[in-house]
Amino acid sequence: MKKLMLFALLAISLAAGAQTNRVNDAAIYLRNGEIEDAKKAAEEAIEHPDTKADVKAWYYYVSILDTIIKNPTAYSKLADNVNEKFYGACMNCVKFDAKNKFGYYCKEQALINSAFLSFNSGIAAYEAKDYAKAIAYYQMVLDVIPFDKNEDLKKNNLSEKNIYLYMAYSAVQSKNNEKAKIYLGKLIEMNYDDHLIFSQMVNIHLEEGDTTKALTVLDDARKRYPSEKDLINQELNIYLAAGKQEVLIDKITAALELNPDDATLLYVRGNIYDNFSNDFNKRYRAQRDSVSIWKRKANTEKVPAKKTIFITNAGNCQKRADALLVTSKEYAAKAEIDYKKVVELNPEYIDAFFNLGALTNNKSTEIAEKINNLPNNISQVEYDKRLAPLKKEQIVILNQALSYFNQALSIAEAKPEDTDAAKKEKRAYLIDILYSIQQVYANLGDEKKTMEVMNRRKELE
Repeated sequence: MKKLMLFALLAISLAAGAQTNRVNDAAIYLRNGEIEDAKKAAEEAIEHPDTKADVKAWYYYVSILDTIIKNPTAYSKLADNVNEKFYGACMNCVKFDAKNKFGYYCKEQALINSAFLSFNSGIAAYEAKDYAKAIAYYQMVLDVIPFDKNEDLKKNNLSEKNIYLYMAYSAVQSKNNEKAKIYLGKLIEMNYDDHLIFSQMVNIHLEEGDTTKALTVLDDARKRYPSEKDLINQELNIYLAAGKQEVLIDKITAALELNPDDATLLYVRGNIYDNFSNDFNKRYRAQRDSVSIWKRKANTEKVPAKKTIFITNAGNCQKRADALLVTSKEYAAKAEIDYKKVVELNPEYIDAFFNLGALTNNKSTEIAEKINNLPNNISQVEYDKRLAPLKKEQIVILNQALSYFNQALSIAEAKPEDTDAAKKEKRAYLIDILYSIQQVYANLGDEKKTMEVMNRRKELE
C-alpha cells in the first residue's frame, strides 16, 4: 500500500515538473525565435492548473504575443485574436506578479501598448458596425487606464472621458439604450463638456416615453448651456408636443430678464410667438370659411326659423374669427419685436432675417384679401379710389419683406463651403430664400425679376 502511494506522489511530482518544463520550453523557443513552438508551450503552461498562476508563464506568453504583433507578416497564421490574447496575458502577468518582478515590462510597457491595440480594434469594430465588440475593446482600454502612471494614453487622447464617449457612440448606434444611458450618465457625472451628451440622453428618455426624466436631464443641460440652440429647440419641441408652449415662454422670458441681450433666447421666443401667430391665423381662416358657409346656407334657406339660425351661426363664427385674428396679430407683433432685436444684436443671424421677411410678407396677404373683397357693384372710379391706398400699402410691405430676404440672402451667400455639410446647409438656405424672393417679385408684378430668381433657384435644386 505504501509503495502504491509513493508511486502516486511520484506521478504528481512528475506532472508538475512537466508543466514547469513547458514554461522553460516556452522561454527556450522564444530565445531561439521558434515562435510557433513557443506559443504552443506557453499556452499549455497557462492552461494547466499547476502553472496557470505562474507569473513566468504569463511573462513569456506576453513576450511571445508581443513578437507576433510586431511581426504580423512573418507570423500571420498565429495572429488569430492576438490583440485580445495580448491584453489578457498582460493583465494576468500584472495580476500574478506579486513581487513586481516583471512590472517594468508587463505593466509599464506591454499593458499600455495593449490598450492602444484594443482602441484601434474598437475603432475597426465600430466601422464594421459590430458595436458590441467595439464596446468590449473600449472596456479593455478603460481597464488599463489605472495602470497608466505616465499618462501615455491620456497624452494620446485616450482619457477615461473619451473612451466613455466612444462607448456611448457605440451603444447609441446599436440602439442599446440601457448601456447608452450608463455611458452617457458617466460622461455627465465627469462633466464632459459637450451639450450633445445631454441631448442624446434626452432623446433616449423620450424614446422610452419618459418625458418627465427627459425634462429633468434637459433642465440640468440648460443650466450648464443656457444659450445652446440645440437644447433650446429640443426643449421647445417637447413643450410643443405637450401643448405647453406658454411654460417655455415663461422660462425663456425669465432667462432674458437675467440676460436681455441673448440673441439666441430672443430668437427662440420670437419663433414661439411666430408659431402661435400662425396657429391662430389658421384657426381664424377656418372660422372665416365657416362664416361663408353659414351665409350661403342663410341666403338659400326658405324657412325663416332655419334662416335665423344660420345667420346667428354666421355671426358667432365671425366674432370668433375676429378674436382669433386679433390674437394672431398680437403674437406676430411680439415675434417681430424679438426678431428685430435679434438682428440688432447679431447682424449675421440669418434665420431671424428670413423669419422677418416671412412675417412681413404675411401682412401683404391680408391686404390682398381686402383687394379681392372690394365690391363689384361700384363704379370704376370708386373701385380705383379704394384700390389705390391698398396697393400702395401692399407695395411698401412687399418691399420691406424683400429687404429682409435680401439681407438673409447676402448672409447665405457668404457662408463657407469647406465641408460637404457646410455646402449642403448653404444650398438649403439659398433655395428657401430664393423661393421666398421669387414669390415677392411675383406679388409685385415684376415678371423679369421673378424669372431671374426662379432660374437661379432651379440651378441649385
